[in-house]
Amino acid sequence: MPELPEIETIRASLSRDLVGKKIKGAAVTSGKIVRRHKTAKDFRTAVEGHTIKSAQRLGKNLIFGLDNGTSLVIDLDVSGHILRSQGPKDEKPKHTHVVFTFTQGGEIRYVDALSKGELYVSTPPPEGTEVEISKFARLSVGGDGLGLRKQIPELTSLGIDPFEDQIGWDRFAAILRSRTTDLKSVLTDQNILAGLGEIYADEALFAAGLGHDREAESLSTIEIRRLHRAITEILQEAIKYGGSSLEKEPFRDPDGKEGNYQQYLQVYDREGLPCMQCRQPIKKAVNKSQATFYCDKCQS
Repeated sequence: MPELPEIETIRASLSRDLVGKKIKGAAVTSGKIVRRHKTAKDFRTAVEGHTIKSAQRLGKNLIFGLDNGTSLVIDLDVSGHILRSQGPKDEKPKHTHVVFTFTQGGEIRYVDALSKGELYVSTPPPEGTEVEISKFARLSVGGDGLGLRKQIPELTSLGIDPFEDQIGWDRFAAILRSRTTDLKSVLTDQNILAGLGEIYADEALFAAGLGHDREAESLSTIEIRRLHRAITEILQEAIKYGGSSLEKEPFRDPDGKEGNYQQYLQVYDREGLPCMQCRQPIKKAVNKSQATFYCDKCQS
């Protein structure tokens, strides 16, 4: 957590009131959170006084385009939250590491109990510079993903984004048929498919009726088309319900509201409970600390 639906929920929420606002200040209390910059002051200098022109997403990264052509990138990793506040009088949550204030009023706070996320300002490469992009992302035939990668060098290694890149089932098939590893590992590898994690990979595999330990290259054309469709449909539904809130410190949107998609999960975190299709108990497998939930009967 969070995965693509949660990040998209945050992006949609923030885009409604941040685009057009000028950043007045950026108070940083943990240099670890802005570690790509030499100092916290360097980070502050890079954002203060600039107006937010756009709010986008690529994989699990939030991207705010600034008026000088640079981009403020936020990677929440596993425990980061972004919370909206009316101002400094509102009590700051514990582990608040960065606070943005705006000339028009209001605050945005970055909260991270584990301090694994990061914020940084990315400068686009000089015009005419050739940018080496992930071989998987190059399979895209449209969308905003390629442009974002060319603008933000730190994100060039990201694989296909299910929404920001346009890729048909045939090109998706080319990716799978080039991989000898298991399906779960392929779907959660951010250098292959950006945005999915354990939750939505499990749900997509269940919806497609495919075993998590199947070798990716072993899928038939029908199975590939089924999986391609399942990934898109599962992510769309999860976004519709504001993402999933499951952990001890659950996902919350910028207004502090938890997601609702956990009510519709078919297999994830349901070990021992009956499958909603066949009533057999949901099983759990652990491989290299990665947990997978599945139905042994419904997923071949």
